[in-house]
Amino acid sequence: MKSDWRDFVISGLCITIIFVSALGLVFLIQPISARAFGHYGILIDAGMVAVSYGLLSAALFRILLAFKPMPEGEHSMDTPAFVYWKLLTVLYRMGQGSLAWCTPFFLKPVLDILFGARIGGRVAFGGTIDDPYMVTVGEGAILGNASLVSGNYLSGGKLVCGRVAIGAWATVGANSVVLPGSSLGEGATLMSGSYLMPGTAVPAGEVWRGNPARKWK
Repeated sequence: MKSDWRDFVISGLCITIIFVSALGLVFLIQPISARAFGHYGILIDAGMVAVSYGLLSAALFRILLAFKPMPEGEHSMDTPAFVYWKLLTVLYRMGQGSLAWCTPFFLKPVLDILFGARIGGRVAFGGTIDDPYMVTVGEGAILGNASLVSGNYLSGGKLVCGRVAIGAWATVGANSVVLPGSSLGEGATLMSGSYLMPGTAVPAGEVWRGNPARKWK
């Protein structure tokens, strides 16, 4: 992935602002934690810095998307859209990372929701969502172990971004990959180890498998 000085300056500035703000918040409550937890207060403060960093990252991330949504389509690596995508990626990956240590596995969807994913209730998550702000997951859907639902891919020096929709009660099998611009209808199934190629729509109730995925039955 190509990077230049703009990436380092913009990302570094955002990270610095978030980190300094997180330290400031924890500094304000430090006397309280010191009185409540004594010598263990420093551990509580460290944990609060990490949590504050994650929540502030999510807040800045959502503000950026509200004013400038990530454009769908194909983007060259020398375009402002590509620079913006890298900034968003840095923000959500570092933000999620700072919250992951205190988030049990059954609350994993909450991390994706914080960074823009639309996720229904009673979902089962064993996989990963990349570019969560591009992804919608319906009620009762299943993302199998080590599966990937991605709102982007890089190919031939181009970034391709697109929305992904996983319908209610649909299943993405273990080790499967769902790529940008694709969708699974309600109750559809993508079998384990399959690749759903960009722009592919699986109708409701159908079972698809393979690489690239095709209708099975």
